[in-house]
Amino acid sequence: MSESSSPDRDESGAESIRSRALVFVDRGKNIAVTAGGRPALPEVTVPKRYYPEIEEFVQAVITTLGVKLSLLKCLDDGDVEKGRPRLYSLATTSSDDSLSDGLRWMESAEVDRIGGLSDSQISSLRLERDRVSSQAPGSPAVPWEWPGQWDHDAQEWIGSHLGSWGVQRQWTVTPVRSWSISSVARISAGPAGVGERLYFKASPSFFSNEAAVTTAVADRFPEVSPRVVAVDRSRGWMLMDDLGDLTLENIDSADLWREVMRVLAHIQIEFANDPGSLDRLGLKRRSTSAVSCTLRQWTQRSHDLGLRYAAQRTQSALARLAPHLELVDRLCERIDSVGLPPTLDHGDLDAGNIFVRDGSPVIMDWSDASVSNPLFAPVLIPRVSRDPLLARAFLAEWTEFATMDRLEEAFKVAGPIAALERAFHYHSNIVAHLAYPSVDLRVLEEYIPDLLNLAASGLEKCHEFHER
Repeated sequence: MSESSSPDRDESGAESIRSRALVFVDRGKNIAVTAGGRPALPEVTVPKRYYPEIEEFVQAVITTLGVKLSLLKCLDDGDVEKGRPRLYSLATTSSDDSLSDGLRWMESAEVDRIGGLSDSQISSLRLERDRVSSQAPGSPAVPWEWPGQWDHDAQEWIGSHLGSWGVQRQWTVTPVRSWSISSVARISAGPAGVGERLYFKASPSFFSNEAAVTTAVADRFPEVSPRVVAVDRSRGWMLMDDLGDLTLENIDSADLWREVMRVLAHIQIEFANDPGSLDRLGLKRRSTSAVSCTLRQWTQRSHDLGLRYAAQRTQSALARLAPHLELVDRLCERIDSVGLPPTLDHGDLDAGNIFVRDGSPVIMDWSDASVSNPLFAPVLIPRVSRDPLLARAFLAEWTEFATMDRLEEAFKVAGPIAALERAFHYHSNIVAHLAYPSVDLRVLEEYIPDLLNLAASGLEKCHEFHER
């Protein structure tokens, strides 16, 4: 179903997207719909951002409905070109809350009567109704996607670390991002306009080491890390300084990038020289030899990887990789022969995870951290892989371990191996933990064939080079 074929624009000309809110109350028994005629879900139009960025959406729905809400999950990321609205589920605490004019509560058993949605979206509504009305598991991997106690417990914990402001309840929580791999909120503490801003992040159980890694890095490198106010490792909660919105996505500065490369190398060398600290963090260890072994296994069972959305694309990518198995072996041996020690690997370092504070870079988001080869983090950053000067800024810090010539040779061939390693990480450490069906699973699964194809392209170029 398509109601519009052209993108909407706001007053500034920025693209916007229509979004529908599936709002539950009473453990999924009732939902909020429009009054009169055929019921429809409440609709708001918000800036078109990446779907986990939910700040404007949640605020718009709260304003429209007139009740307090917490977001559960995205059910459909929508399509502006096809006129398909984005769809989220939310929850409120009590049906005694009065809805704004033009809205009413309706029994969720009647979701099939709702208009303005496609058949697939109605199916998503049914599945979400059944999920919300079922008994939540005792310790769900993603507890913020269930209505109930989690929001209350998180806010109580936040308040307990705000000093007198927490006691006096002089603080507000603004949801910023929410999906299956994180829940993020901005905390405005103190009287309006005078308090500090903090950043709350909750990680799922499969990212349980993030808080420990963030704290360990901040303890040793406070100048390039956020100040950590409080941590609850058992629940994956962190309260940190809010660094604002300025990242290297907004400032493409060669000087800042060079500083990031130097800082990254310093962090990695520090932890490489203290392997006991890596053991205490409990991080997974990933080796180049494991990459070679796993690729062979995948090419032999490409039809049986348990993927729900990206199976066909993954099979095609593995078909591209199959002729290069021996080359992968040789490249892994070449990288290992340089003798760089395994150390802390960020796992997802990009421009969006590097904030700028007082003109200096701050590295965030260690959720994908592991112990791996130090070349793998920088070689997968497009800005670095395209600029030999940035690569040299990183490699120059490692010359106590190997000559620059050998480091540069290894860096040139590390890209395909790093891409393979990250694809295997997404498969076993992320998508394996996500529920089906879900938007998050679909989106995150697609990274796997993307990375495999990136590796295949790099290996094909290596073959072309050696054949000349």
